[in-house]
Amino acid sequence: MSPALRVSIVIVSLNGRDRLAMPLDALRLCSPAAEEIIVVDNGSADGTSAFVRENYPETILIRAPQNLGFAGGNNLGILNATGDIVILLNDDTEPEPDWLAPLHEAFDADPRLGIAGVRLLYPDRVTIQHLGGTIEPNGLTKHLDYGAALEAQNVHEPLETDYVTGAAFAIRSETIADIGLLDEGFWPIYFEEVDWCERARARRWRIRVIPASTVIHHESQTTVKMSPRFLTLYNRNRLRFLLKHRRGRALLRAIRAEARWLAGHTPWDNLWPLAKAYAWAAIQWREVQAARLREGLR
Repeated sequence: MSPALRVSIVIVSLNGRDRLAMPLDALRLCSPAAEEIIVVDNGSADGTSAFVRENYPETILIRAPQNLGFAGGNNLGILNATGDIVILLNDDTEPEPDWLAPLHEAFDADPRLGIAGVRLLYPDRVTIQHLGGTIEPNGLTKHLDYGAALEAQNVHEPLETDYVTGAAFAIRSETIADIGLLDEGFWPIYFEEVDWCERARARRWRIRVIPASTVIHHESQTTVKMSPRFLTLYNRNRLRFLLKHRRGRALLRAIRAEARWLAGHTPWDNLWPLAKAYAWAAIQWREVQAARLREGLR
C-alpha cells in the first residue's frame, strides 16, 4: 500500500471484556501494523473500558453511552478514524500476523476497490467459515465455501463477491465519503454490511474477498444461530434490505422467491419469528423509503 495510505481498525465490543484480548493481542503481533486501533465500548457493563485502558494503552478508546448496535457502534468508531482504509473487526476474531499485507496490495492495485473481505476460518484453523458471500433473490445470504477444508480450497487471487461479512470488513474512506455510513436502521445487528456492499456497488465500487488474508473467527457471541431471537432479527433486517434495494420487477422476483422458500423449507417453530419480521417490515415501510432517499438510492 502506498505510504500515504493509513489503516484504522475499529473494534466494537458489548460486554466483551473476556474476548477483547484475543484480537488486541493478535494485532500487536501483526506486520505490517495498522496505524490506528480504535475500540468502541458499546455501552458495556462488565468493565470493558477499564480493561482496555489498563492493558492496551496504545488503542484509542471510545465509550458509547448505551448499546448503539453494530452499525451505530462502528459508525462512532469510523467518525473518529483517520485512516484512508478502515477495517471493522469483531471482538471475537484473531487476525493472522501477515493478514494486512494482502489487503494493502489489493487496495493499492485497484483504486476502484471499495470494499474487501478476508478468508475467515473457524478456530480449528482448517475449516472455512467465509470466503465472500452471495445474496439470493429473496435476500437470504450464503457464505461461500462454508465448511470446506482449507487444503481443498485452492483460490488465492482476489474474488468478486456480492458481499463480505462484517466480522472482518475493509473499506476505503473515499468509499464511505461517497456512499455514507452504515445504516443504523438495521439495529441491533445483521445485514448492515450487506446493505453497505449493495450501496457501494450501486456507486460502481468493486467488492472483493482477498483469500491470502486470513482471520480466525470464533463465531457469534451476541446471538445463537437458529434461536428465535436470531430468526426474528435476521429475517426482519433481510426484509428491510429487500425493501431498500429491490424495486419493480426485482421486488416481484423477491416476493416470488420468498413464496417458494416458505413453501419448501419452513419448520413450524420458525413461523412466529417470521410473522414478527413481516409485521415489522410492514410497519417500517415509510422509514425504509426515507432511508432510501437519504442515501440517494434509485
